[in-house]
Amino acid sequence: MSHRMKTSRFASALMALGFLACGGELDEVAVPGVQTQELIGGSLAARYELPHQVRLHVTGAFTCGGTLLRAGWVVTAAHCVEGVTPASMRIYAGDLRLGSVEADEQYRAVSRKVMHPSYDGSVHDVALLQLAQPFNLSPAVRTLTLPDAPAPLGAPYVASGWGRTQTAPTSDALKRVSLSITSTATCRDMVGSDYVNGAVLCTAPSATANVCTKDDGGPLAFNGKLYGIVSGFGSNQCNTFSLFTNVATYTPWIRSVINGT
Repeated sequence: MSHRMKTSRFASALMALGFLACGGELDEVAVPGVQTQELIGGSLAARYELPHQVRLHVTGAFTCGGTLLRAGWVVTAAHCVEGVTPASMRIYAGDLRLGSVEADEQYRAVSRKVMHPSYDGSVHDVALLQLAQPFNLSPAVRTLTLPDAPAPLGAPYVASGWGRTQTAPTSDALKRVSLSITSTATCRDMVGSDYVNGAVLCTAPSATANVCTKDDGGPLAFNGKLYGIVSGFGSNQCNTFSLFTNVATYTPWIRSVINGT
C-alpha cells in the first residue's frame, strides 16, 4: 500500500493493521493482529439510549464494538475480525457494563463472517457478522438504519463504546461522545486524498473527547442512522482527527449481503 498520510505514525500503524493506542504503546489484545479503539472523555450512556451498540468478544475477551443492523446481523470493522473464525466470536447486546450480567443482556454466537471483498488492511474497513440466532428486539436491543445519502455536515454525531479512559485501559460502562465530521476537502488534507476517496469520514480534532483504542468497529450515529464505523485515528494521544468507514458508500453492498442478493 502507498496511502499518503499527513501523520506518519498513523500511516505506519494502518499499514501494520495495528492502530496506535493512547500514550504511544500498543495494547495487548486477545487476537493477534487485532487492535481496538475506545473513548477518551465523553459521558456515560443512559440505559436504552444506545440500544444499537453491541460488543464483539473473541475467545471470551472483549475485542471491538459493533452495530446491530438487523436482529440477526451486526456490522463492524473488517480489521476487528480479520483472521478470526466465526466459531470464536460472540456478540453481546442490551447491556451497559462490562464484567456483569444485566437483566437486558443477550448474547449470540456468530455463524458467518463476510469481509468486504476489497478490504486491503486499511481501506474498505467493513465486515458483516450473521448471528446463529437473531436477537430478541426490546427497548435495550434495537437496530440502526443504513443511510441512503451522504453524512450531513454540522450534525451532532454520537460515537460510543467501552474502552480506555484517561485513567484505565477499559471503561466498565458504555460511554458516548459527540463528534463533528469534517468536509471531504478537510479530511483529504488531514489524511491524504488517495486514502479518503469517499471511503472514510474524518471527525474534527478534540483534546477532551474522542475515540481511541478499543472502540474499533463501533458506531458513529445520527438521527437513527449509522453513518460511520470506527476505523482509526490520527495520533497516539487521541487528540487529533479520527477516521470512520463511510457507511453511505457501502450501503448497497451491505444490503446485498444481508438480503442475500
